[in-house]
Amino acid sequence: SSPRRGRQSFSPPAPTPPRSIRSTCRGRWCGAAMEVDSDNSRWAQDEDSTVVWCESAEALLAEVNQGAADVEVGAADGAAVVEVIGKVAPRLRSLSLVGCGLDAQALSRLGAALTSTQLKAVGVSNNPGVELAAWNAFWQALPMTVSKYDFGDCELGNEALPLLMAALVRGRVHELMLDGNSLTDIRPILPAVSETAGLTELDLGDNSLEDSQALLVAQALPGSVLTTLVLGRNGITDAGAVPLVQVLPQTRIAILHLDSTQIGDATLDALVSVLPATQLEELHIDETRVTDAGVLRLCQALSTSRITLLDAGDNNLSEATAAAIEAALPRDTVVE
Repeated sequence: SSPRRGRQSFSPPAPTPPRSIRSTCRGRWCGAAMEVDSDNSRWAQDEDSTVVWCESAEALLAEVNQGAADVEVGAADGAAVVEVIGKVAPRLRSLSLVGCGLDAQALSRLGAALTSTQLKAVGVSNNPGVELAAWNAFWQALPMTVSKYDFGDCELGNEALPLLMAALVRGRVHELMLDGNSLTDIRPILPAVSETAGLTELDLGDNSLEDSQALLVAQALPGSVLTTLVLGRNGITDAGAVPLVQVLPQTRIAILHLDSTQIGDATLDALVSVLPATQLEELHIDETRVTDAGVLRLCQALSTSRITLLDAGDNNLSEATAAAIEAALPRDTVVE
């Protein structure tokens, strides 16, 4: 998970390995867009990212004129940004707009500007309050070259998913970020999850998913090419998480977020039993219901795994457990 104030750390601060999918630790919007600055960037935050952060339409124009093809714009005037995009769209490779307050008309103009491009990645996030018909028209306008989609924090409900997936399946989806919405039923997404080619990163964090949805994901995972799965900040308990971790040996999952859920030691014990056979490299179980005993059993199994980052903070673990964890970890493993 991304850094938060007050996190319990078990070792000196160490950089988190770069990853292209955002964690689920951002605050929820409450019917309006969150305040946005460079700290809230979604694509430009990664250390290895080529994405340039801009805070105005003028900055966007200047960066593109200087050769930037991957840009993220935050909290800028939506109408002005869309006007600039209309001029520079053919030169863009990836575009993310965060908290720019696009209304239906601006979203329509954005779709028209992008439809004839060779864009590879598109995001309109932290943009609640737009009617579904406008979203659908925008999704249908996007070029088939896009493989990364980011519509996090947009107040999207279940009714949006069939329309979104109908538009996305025209091409090939590699990354799909739908965190911070109002989803309770993700069945329309599951065919993309179960494909043997295609979707590699899926962020469903910070929605309203319960155990039944985790079970459906578990059923869809075997044989898929998904490598990153974010389910943090959902109403998932051991009842949904245990079957999920039990199928990990049949998957390519390397990064798994179960942070800020209701999972406990039963999930950790299930993971311990399969850990050597998994591809797991990064595990987030911070702010859950795991205990000292469960985390210790997990850490004793780490030497048989590929895990290089374990986030177990905010679980009220004892100092004795912290010391035992560090003693049990491979030298190159990070515990946050």
